[in-house]
Amino acid sequence: MLDDIHALRRFGKTLSCDKWISPFPALEELCQVMMGHKLFSCSIFRMSGPQQGVAARVYSNDAGSYPISGLKEIVPNRWTEHVILRRQTFVANSVDGFMDVFPDHALIASLGLGSVVNLPVILRGEFIGTVNMLHTAGHYTDARLRAMEDLVVPSLLAFEASPEAVK
Repeated sequence: MLDDIHALRRFGKTLSCDKWISPFPALEELCQVMMGHKLFSCSIFRMSGPQQGVAARVYSNDAGSYPISGLKEIVPNRWTEHVILRRQTFVANSVDGFMDVFPDHALIASLGLGSVVNLPVILRGEFIGTVNMLHTAGHYTDARLRAMEDLVVPSLLAFEASPEAVK
């Protein structure tokens, strides 16, 4: 609990500092303390306007395997229904639980990852992105998922403060 408070304070100090470039490293640290992950990324989604129906990874802690990317088309599936349309967190604790929705499931498994959490970020009623955490199979237990509720506001603040996420 004390680690959570210290990480939250560091996150707040990062956002209030005038010398930062991106809030996502501070969000990553906070998510690591509160839930844990081996792979962490943030993605933006354009659901309206001239670039409708596209997504882009704007932060990754593993640029070799998951680099920051340009825009890519959003392909409708069970995940998009759950996360984008219903705005619910996607959780799968095995590769079997996400292989039908992630075309890169073999790469994920090759990295020793077998569980995933995708937290939707909603701003002013609009779905704008996801915070993505991956870990070994079975990592995201009910106890860890309860901590996710405390990540909603910091995630929203990080996206709102990021020059690349909300524009």
